[in-house]
Amino acid sequence: MLQETGRVESVSEGFAWVVCASQSNCQRCREGRGCGGGLLGRLLGDRLHRVRAVTNGQTLIIGDRVELALSEAALVRGAVRVYGLPLAGFLLLPIAARWLFGLSGDFSLLALGAVGLLAGLTLARRHGAQVARDPQFQPVITRRLASICGTTATAGGAQHESS
Repeated sequence: MLQETGRVESVSEGFAWVVCASQSNCQRCREGRGCGGGLLGRLLGDRLHRVRAVTNGQTLIIGDRVELALSEAALVRGAVRVYGLPLAGFLLLPIAARWLFGLSGDFSLLALGAVGLLAGLTLARRHGAQVARDPQFQPVITRRLASICGTTATAGGAQHESS
């Protein structure tokens, strides 16, 4: 399980919007010698990432620090679908055209690769909309780490003072 901590921003029926800090805190990444998180952080700015997570029936309060989890299998399946479909379109359409129709011109094969890439991106986008609704691909709040006293969350995400 991949785990991340964040702060509850709003709560609705069965879900919570959680804000997670950027992961460019690693010294190697900040120096540009890591996986690229530091470079992306410099290019995009250290942004907060907003995630919709399943609450698992937990009562959460706006401002709670929580731990999120996502299975590695779900991450890998999602990545293969999102990146694999465009890549497959880019590679397989020109190969099939060459094999089936005998095309050999570099420009025509490159153009077919671009068409395959766009078709793969379109399929990945459509599939992404379906996956967004699939609970198997949703991060889950595993536990509440801390809360802010004096505030509670209603079902619609509004915040009010408790007495």
